[in-house]
This record gives sequence, C-alpha cells and structure tokens, in this order.
Amino acid sequence: MVQLLSGPGNSALRMPGSSRRALDYISHTALLQAAVLYYGVSGRRSPSRSAPLGRLALLLQLYLSPGEMIGVLLLLFFLPLLLYIAAPQIRKMLSSGVCTSTVQLPGKVAVVTGANTGIGKETAKELAQRGARVYLACRDVQKGELVAREIQTVTGNQEVLVKKLDLADTKSIRAFAKGFLAEEKHLHILINNAGVMMCPYSKTADGFEMHMGVNHLGHFLLTLLLLEKLKESAPSRIVNVSSFAHHLGRIHFHNLQGEKFYSAGLAYCHSKLANILFTRELARRLKGSSVTTYSVHPGTVNSELVRHSSVMRWMWRLFSFFIKTPQQGAQTSLYCALTEGLESLSGNHFSDCHVAWVSAKARNETIARRLWDVSCDLLGIPVD
Repeated sequence: MVQLLSGPGNSALRMPGSSRRALDYISHTALLQAAVLYYGVSGRRSPSRSAPLGRLALLLQLYLSPGEMIGVLLLLFFLPLLLYIAAPQIRKMLSSGVCTSTVQLPGKVAVVTGANTGIGKETAKELAQRGARVYLACRDVQKGELVAREIQTVTGNQEVLVKKLDLADTKSIRAFAKGFLAEEKHLHILINNAGVMMCPYSKTADGFEMHMGVNHLGHFLLTLLLLEKLKESAPSRIVNVSSFAHHLGRIHFHNLQGEKFYSAGLAYCHSKLANILFTRELARRLKGSSVTTYSVHPGTVNSELVRHSSVMRWMWRLFSFFIKTPQQGAQTSLYCALTEGLESLSGNHFSDCHVAWVSAKARNETIARRLWDVSCDLLGIPVD
C-alpha cells in the first residue's frame, strides 16, 4: 500500500476487502475525477493548459499503486457508460410515486395555471384524458392554443380551452376570474401550478417582488376570487404546487418585496414556503366544507422553470438522466386532485404521492394567519 496512506490511524486501509478500504478507495477515485474535471477540462488554475495530463499522472503515481491506477483509469473510462445504462433504473427509483386513481371526470371542470408547458401541460392533458373540461390559464395565449390543440388531438377531448392569465398582474387575474365566472357554472379542480424561479430582481405590475407576487400573491388572489364557485361545486379540490425548497424559506414580513436584501434563489424558497402556509391556513378556514386543499412537491423536474439561471440549466443538463420528466412531475398534483379518500388530509403537503414532512416554519400557524392577513392587505381584500 502507498506510504501516504499508512500509519496507526489508517491500519484498516491495509486490510484487503475491508469496508473502510472500499470507502476510501471510492473517495479517492471521486477526488481524482474532480481533479480531471478541474485541471484537465477547465485548466483554471493552470498557468499552462498543456500540462493537465501530467498533473493527473502525478496524482495517480502519488496516491495509487499500479493495480489501483489501472482500476481507476478503467472506472473513469467506463463510468459515463455505466451511468448511461443505469440511468433508467436510477430515474425510476428517484421518480417513485404514481397516481393510480382510475377516477373519470365527465362533467367536471378544471383550471390549471401555467398549463402551456411542463408539469402544467401534463396535468391538463391527464385531466382532459379523463373527460374533464379543462381551462389552460396561460400568460402566452398563442402558445396555450398550440398546446390545447395538441391535447385535443391526443385525448380526443375537444373541451380544452385557453384563457389569458398573467399572475404578475392583478388586473389580468381579476379579468380571468370575471370571465370564467361568467362562462362556467362549476369549478371542481383548481391547480395552482404556474411559477417563476430564480429571476433577477424585478417587480410585478403591482409592485410586488416577482417570486412572491407570482408564486404566492397571484395564486392567493385567484383562489379567493374562485372560492365561492368551488364551494358551490363541492366536492372540489385546490392543489398548490410548492417545493422541497421551502425548507430554506422564511417569511420576512419587513422585506416581502425584497427591497432591503434580495437573493434570487432564496426568494424562490420564500415563495414556496408561502404556498404551504397558504394551503394550511386555507384548509383551516375551509374545515367543515367539502372544499379541500393540498400543497405538493413535484420533485426535481426537467422544465422551463430554470430558464433564468444559467447555473441551474447547466446542472439540469448534467443530471438530466436522473431528473423527472414533466409527466412524472405531474403525478403528485394529479394524486391530490383525483384520489378518493383524501378529505381528512386537507392542508397537508405531499411528495411522490405520499404525505411529506415540512419544515417547522411551514407548520407555524401564527405565521400562516399573519401571512393571510398581510396578503389580503396587499391585494386590497377585506380581512375577515
């Protein structure tokens, strides 16, 4: 064994077949892979870009015996191929959770926000497949019309309609609700799916920070405007798409608009926490009615949501083999919208079609009630 690894504290490393040896071997190969990427590919710390292979050879000679060196080189050579072959099984393992409900929806009416792409599109498609009259609530009507025709062709359901909804503008939200309420007698399913992620600092038409304005306040207003119709159509359900990222979120009531300090990543997390708090408080207020509400984490999904971050787009491409497809990402939303017997779980958070743990902040009823009141005040809604 290499002298660098010997010594009283490393005796296990000299024992053939020991678990400690295996772990250290793996860690060393990982470090070597990092060295290859860092020195061999980028060359950022190299004064001369002609020397990365020499550095790698030196690292191999210092840390590994000839036999181990051959093993590492083979691993480095075959690892991408092995990952490619194993990717379907790994993705399947990471994408557990499938909506198995066989409920059909003839005569039912559903609204899905952000339904012209990604998870929203797949959610709307499945609802249409089950016979529902589905409204695609989209900011880009032209793109929405293309998606509506696609869904109509695939499902054979011609009751797929498009209405303009810009969640960054309360006038657009109110116009959508007014038009919908004038046209429809019922609303059985509302899926608040649309969202923005990691935007450069900007504000909505009403002066709200973009993440909080679109992801929370926009859906908050839309839901309250449609709530009476949901009650009249009961049993009905509301699904709010949140994220595991809520664990990093906090509600800074003194800085809701991000004017004092701002982080694009954390702003997204704060808005996803707001989604869960809204869901819990709404469920409390609807207790005893036949309108139930749920928040969901769709998983890490390959979608347009990361379009504002070049780093996230790069990571998504790098790990694309293991990221959920939009269809897989839609499963938990569909589960909460369709599965029978979930009424007693109203207000809960779901992931992979199971009740999921949320952060302590997301369970804070005082913050949830205060956020409700502050949201009403910002939107000009009477506080009850």
